[in-house]
Amino acid sequence: MCKSKLVAVVGPTGSGKTELGALISQRYRGVILSADSRQVYRGLDVGTNKQGLPGFWHGATARFLGATPQLLLDLVEPGTRFTLADWLRAAGAALSEVRAQNYLPVVVGGTGLYVSALISGWTLDERKIGAPVADDYLILERTSDRTNLYDQADQRCQQIFDSLVAECRQLIERGVAASWLAHLGLDYRQAISICDSCLYSPSTNLVASSRTSDKGRNG
Repeated sequence: MCKSKLVAVVGPTGSGKTELGALISQRYRGVILSADSRQVYRGLDVGTNKQGLPGFWHGATARFLGATPQLLLDLVEPGTRFTLADWLRAAGAALSEVRAQNYLPVVVGGTGLYVSALISGWTLDERKIGAPVADDYLILERTSDRTNLYDQADQRCQQIFDSLVAECRQLIERGVAASWLAHLGLDYRQAISICDSCLYSPSTNLVASSRTSDKGRNG
């Protein structure tokens, strides 16, 4: 009997997890399973740094990096309560389909609790730990100099902020509560404050904010 295998790529924001996951998928016929608690929401594209072209893979919503599908993105509408248990159910279904099609599951996370819970076989509905999801698994951690990560975060924040403000305005116009968006992180709170004040100019100082917004987050 063939052993079930799984690769997980983890690390801090901006360390290149998605790029590495895509390279592994291309080399070993893999499908990326996104483990990011913010990317599950439809319409949250700019602030969560979703990559790839929208599409479908065997009936499931996907985003494609070239020929590599990413699953577990764009699952629910903004404002919807979505728990770890919800994600584990979705991940379990995606994992089964990936294996049924004889692909290698490549988990790429952002949200460390998602990755550890999946690999450990947590079954929150039954409040117990089940069997591990793979007989063989490999965890790869992307690392980078902290100063470089902060500099990259600063640059990205400046580059995308106009687009993030526009995204927040569209979501609020669709009926998404500003208070819900604010809980997603300091980047969204900054954007919402601009939506409220209408005083935004490209010279707004965001560097200090970007350095502290996700300092402890592995997103």
